This record gives sequence, C-alpha cells and structure tokens, in this order.
Amino acid sequence: MIKFFRKIRQNLLSEGKTGKYFKYAVGEIVLVVIGILIALQINTWNGEKKDRAYELKMLTEVKSTLEKDIEYFEWMIERTNQVDSTINLLSEQIISKSTFIDSLYLNKQSKWNYLRMGTFFRHNSGPYQAIQSSGIDKISNDSLRNNLINFYDFIYPFYKELITGTGKDYDNQMNTLKSFRGNTEVLKNQDHYDYIKKYPEDLLQNQDFITLLSEIQKRTEDTKYYYEDLIPQIQDLVNQISNEIKID
Repeated sequence: MIKFFRKIRQNLLSEGKTGKYFKYAVGEIVLVVIGILIALQINTWNGEKKDRAYELKMLTEVKSTLEKDIEYFEWMIERTNQVDSTINLLSEQIISKSTFIDSLYLNKQSKWNYLRMGTFFRHNSGPYQAIQSSGIDKISNDSLRNNLINFYDFIYPFYKELITGTGKDYDNQMNTLKSFRGNTEVLKNQDHYDYIKKYPEDLLQNQDFITLLSEIQKRTEDTKYYYEDLIPQIQDLVNQISNEIKID
C-alpha cells in the first residue's frame, strides 16, 4: 500500500503537478492519522472489554462468597436458638424446683449439649482482596465500589469485633459449667462402662449455676442480635452486585 501511494506521488512530481502533490501528501497523512486513531480506539475497546470481563468475574465471586457468608451466619443464629431453647427448658425446671436428673445431660441427643455451643465470626474476603490487589478502580460503578470498600474495610471488621467481644467469656463460662460436676462415677452402658462426672441433683437450685445461665443467655442473645443486624446489610450488597452483573 505504501509503495502504491509513493508511486502516485512520484508521478505527480514528474508531471510537475506540485500543488496536487502536496494536496495528496496531506491527504495521505490524514488517512494515516485516521488509521492510527482507529487502531488505538480498537485497542482501547478491547482493553475495556477485557477489564469489564474481569470485573464481572470478580464481582460474581464476591457475590458467591457473600451468599455463603449469609448461610454461615444463619447457621450461627440457629446455634444461638438451640442454646436459648436449652436455657428455657432449664429455666422452667428451676421455677418448678425440679431435681436435676442424669438424663438431662447423659443422653447425647439431649438439649444439655446445646448449652456448650459457641459461635464464631468467620467470613471469606478472598475475592475482594484479589480485586484490591489488581486495583479497586477496576470496579467501574462508583457507588458499588465505595460500598464494597466500606463493607469489607469497616462494616465486617466492626461486627467481627462486636461478636468476638460477646464470646470472650465463653471459655470461662464452660469451665464454670464443668466446675459443678462431682466426682467421677462408673456407669454401665450395655456392653461397656462409661466414666462420668455427674452433676448434683440440686444443681437447679444452685445460685451460681443460675447466674451462669443468665450470663450464657446474655452472650447468645447479643450474638444473635449482631448476626441478625448484619445479614440484611450483606443481602443489600449482594443485590447491588446482582444488579451490576445484570447490566451486561
């Protein structure tokens, strides 16, 4: 193509058509510039297309991990409900001044086991950290980008601190619960023997035990409240990401 244009210019010069030569030369330069601009625009468009594909891929991964976080936190709420149901059962027996019987805790399916349940704050921030590493500005939606930053850098750490704080006494409470047990006794269980530290029959009238139940109840209620407060905020962010993904 270049040789073709050069031959035309040479012919114009040899024929003495200088004016036409310069006009043609200018036109040729303009065409070259236009060609360069088109090439640059195509490269830019291809780059934007790749960036958008990466953005959607990462947003999809963030959405997936947030949905799994919700499932995990709902499971934690269910654990607090199980603890609460056990405390309610024991509270009824305390009020009725019942005797504490072995079946309340020796049965592995007993609600007594729920009393020892703890809750733990865990979440997956891997996809968000990957976006941060590659450049958070790759999220083209300004509002969504700011909400992601706010959520992972401020909201999640805030609730983690709250929930971890409510559980800081868990180990001490479980040790206190164990302290009510008496000496080890041997119980025959079908074809084998179990060595059990039994709780006293007057456990339900022990003021220290009643105080412990109130502390466990407070811990689980606070934890449940924080999880129930957090989940709708996660769901809002999931919805925002879903709307952004649907645009394409």
